[in-house]
Amino acid sequence: MHANLAEAEAALARGDYGQSLALLEPLAANHPLPHAEGARIRMLMVTAWMGQGDERKALATCRLLTRCKDLELRQNAKQLLIVLEAPSLQRPANWSIRLPNLNMTATTAARPVSARRPSLRPAPPPPPATGPTKAPNLGFLILVLLVLIGLTMLLSGLAIPPR
Repeated sequence: MHANLAEAEAALARGDYGQSLALLEPLAANHPLPHAEGARIRMLMVTAWMGQGDERKALATCRLLTRCKDLELRQNAKQLLIVLEAPSLQRPANWSIRLPNLNMTATTAARPVSARRPSLRPAPPPPPATGPTKAPNLGFLILVLLVLIGLTMLLSGLAIPPR
């Protein structure tokens, strides 16, 4: 039972309201509304119905939830009821993007035009030639050691005589 409820909550969080309702409806049948678990299940169902745009079912269930014994669920139901009963405002047309219907159908007989043309891109260049890795010369080793010893003496205060 708890696995189905957690799965329904995850579907609701993903925005998959149909899947969430499919999981919640059998749970709602097994848990009556007066119980806290039944009220919680119905609150999730109200949220899913709101996401689907079915405000009629959400409003009816939300009104029932305002009489729930659980104080927190009752307050949440009252807040949702205010949202559901609020008048819907008209949205200006320039606030939304309308995508045209492209009516694209997949055809297996004809290949797309881009697949028939030869590629105009040049071939990638060959990888650079590299030789075997060589160890640094003895002179480089001596230079690095002298620089490190000099920095150690400078930073420790040995190179500067005290005044």
